[in-house]
Amino acid sequence: MKTTIKTISSYEYKKDFLPGISGQVLQNNENIQVYEIENFLRETVIPASPYRVSFNFLLFVRKGSIVQFLENEEHVLTSGSILLVKQGCVTTTLKISADATGYILIYENDVIQRITLQQRLLTFSFVHPHIRLSSATGKWLSQLLYLMKTELADSRNDINTSISLLKAVLYKLLQEAEQVPAAINRNLDITLRFNEYLQEDHQLYKSVSHYARRLNISESYLNKCVKSITGKPPKQCINEISIQHSILLLQDQTRDIASIAFELNFQSTSYFTRLFRKVTGLSPTDYRKKMAAP
Repeated sequence: MKTTIKTISSYEYKKDFLPGISGQVLQNNENIQVYEIENFLRETVIPASPYRVSFNFLLFVRKGSIVQFLENEEHVLTSGSILLVKQGCVTTTLKISADATGYILIYENDVIQRITLQQRLLTFSFVHPHIRLSSATGKWLSQLLYLMKTELADSRNDINTSISLLKAVLYKLLQEAEQVPAAINRNLDITLRFNEYLQEDHQLYKSVSHYARRLNISESYLNKCVKSITGKPPKQCINEISIQHSILLLQDQTRDIASIAFELNFQSTSYFTRLFRKVTGLSPTDYRKKMAAP
């Protein structure tokens, strides 16, 4: 029998994998959050079943080690290592050393969309997830994440300040990350533009043909380019972003399922429900109940 991998929100991640956290931390729904590994993640109960994330997070190990499963590969993170876990990825923590220290940086997808529209940062979506930092960059990042944590704890915090700090982190990681091979630049360019149009149009347009027309290429060529970069066909990308959008709308308990399906331009409520179940393993109603459970 095939095991269903559940999709979890940042709230569920904290609830399930950061034991002993305060109610204030658990209920924190800010789009950017920073926590210390030694105060939270080190107490995680292991092993845990793999899960799919509806948000993004970054693990930065300053000391000790963490073994993290990500998309069918085990990554051993040691001092100065970064692992980027992006929205939609399947992951779980396999091992944490008793002396592990560092940071978990959680950032929701609407934040990353706001700051990656610049051409340089668009490539961030496709860098290798495991980055080994130089000693100088590791010290710089440690100081910046401490500053972000302090800033976010300040009641006077302006989210734009935190977004600027996050942008600085991304630029620095781009400098340290493996570069995309020149041979796939054409495919990457098509995929980046597809992703940009998808962010703009997914609420109204769900056919691959629409995006192929915008890019002035054939559907088959779009499929080839996107799949070579992301490992997914364009239709799957369209479905997943639509369902992730619906998950955000489901958090409003006053909204009924039919109105959400209508707002996202699904052909029917039943079709939306089938697609939602295919992507998340649960119906929209069951997913909402799960989110509301204490």
